[in-house]
Amino acid sequence: MQSDVTTNPRASDDSSSSDVEAEISDGDGFLPIDRPPTVSEEDEVSLLMRAEAYQGYMKELPLPTSRGSLIPFTRWVGLGMSIKELYGQPLHYLTNVLLQRWDQARLGGDSEDQSLDLIIHPLKAEATIWLVEEIHRLTSSHLQIAELWGSDPMYHMLIDPIIPKLSQS
Repeated sequence: MQSDVTTNPRASDDSSSSDVEAEISDGDGFLPIDRPPTVSEEDEVSLLMRAEAYQGYMKELPLPTSRGSLIPFTRWVGLGMSIKELYGQPLHYLTNVLLQRWDQARLGGDSEDQSLDLIIHPLKAEATIWLVEEIHRLTSSHLQIAELWGSDPMYHMLIDPIIPKLSQS
């Protein structure tokens, strides 16, 4: 396999420097040189098995049928933490990732400093999280989850430790 080295000028966070990022082409596209090391086959199999068990477990968890109360919140991640505490249920890894991205998307916006519960009614916000949670629990592929985990060495930080007991039916 032949690799070509090219440069990719990108805007730097520091406006006083002009960083250039080198990339390596593997024939399918460009891969950044600072890319995390690839996961070994053994680790990949282990990740696949853990992701399959995780997704299977999350799929079995019933969603709460009654809502507790209005939850004040300033950030999406904060609302997610309150929901976990109130209902004693974990949120799916992908839901946690999405809540973080929603918070990041507010940075630099007009409403960045405004409490979210003044922008979005708390009941609507909670219902939105549960809808997204249902989608992630019921339709996510363990293959996709394993791929995401393999590219994120800190993925375990977004997997909730709350483990409710499943009812035996």
